[in-house]
Amino acid sequence: MKLLDVEIVENKMIANGIYLLSFESEYLAKAFKPGNFVNILIEKNSIYPLLRRPFSISFVKENKVFIGYKVVGIGTQILSQKKKGDTLNVLGPLGNSFLVERFDGKVAVVGGGVGIFPLLSLCHELKKVGNEVDVFLGFRSKSDLFFVDEFEKVADNLFISTDDGSIGFKGNTVEFFKTKVGEENYRVAFSCGPKPMLSAIKSLNLPFKCYVSLEEKMACGIGACLCCSIKGKEDNMLHVCSDGPVFDIMEVDI
Repeated sequence: MKLLDVEIVENKMIANGIYLLSFESEYLAKAFKPGNFVNILIEKNSIYPLLRRPFSISFVKENKVFIGYKVVGIGTQILSQKKKGDTLNVLGPLGNSFLVERFDGKVAVVGGGVGIFPLLSLCHELKKVGNEVDVFLGFRSKSDLFFVDEFEKVADNLFISTDDGSIGFKGNTVEFFKTKVGEENYRVAFSCGPKPMLSAIKSLNLPFKCYVSLEEKMACGIGACLCCSIKGKEDNMLHVCSDGPVFDIMEVDI
C-alpha cells in the first residue's frame, strides 16, 4: 500500500452516467490483485469533498490502471469533470482479493451495475489457471450496457439480462443465474453488485461456495474509521475495507 499522486490518462463516459478512468502507476499495476480497491482524494487542494472515495480497480494493462465508476453524488460528479493531465491522490492497493485457483468444474461470475467492473480482471485470472467461466451481467436496459465486448472475449458463456427486456433475459441477473444453477455443475461463484442483488444470491442457498465483493462507503480504507462496519454471521463486526471487501457470502449479514 502506498500513497501516490497519479496523472489521469483518460476519463470518459462509456454508458449512461458510467465512466472509465485510467492513470499510469507501475506500482499499483504490479501490486494489484482482482478485488483490490483504491481510496481517491478527489480534490487534493480543497477541503471539499473532505473524505476519500473508494473505487474498485477494474483491470490493469501494462502500467495503466483502469477504474470504473458511476456518477451518484457530488464527489463522483467532480471526478467525472477531471481531464487528461489532472492529478489525483490515490491510496492503494487496499483490501483483500478474490480466490483464484483451478476449480474442479465450472465457475459462475455474477455482476450488476458498477459491481461489474472488478469482475473483468477476475475472469481473466480465472481463465489463466484453466477454469471454464460463465458470466452473468445485469443492466437496467440496453442503453446501459458496458464492457460486454470485453467479457465476451474472456467468458466461455456470457448471459445478459436487462430489467426492461430490451436485450437478453428480461429480469434481474440473479433470476437468470438461478435458472442455470440447476442445469450446470458450478463449483464456485463470485459476485459483485448492489446489496439487494447479493442478498438475493444469498437467499438461493447455493450448494457451493459463493464469494462476494461488498460495496460500502469508506473514509480511511484501512479499518481505522469504522464507517464500513458490517455484521458477520455470529454478530461479530467486520470492516469491509480491511477484512474485505471480498467475503464468503454466508459469513456476512447482507
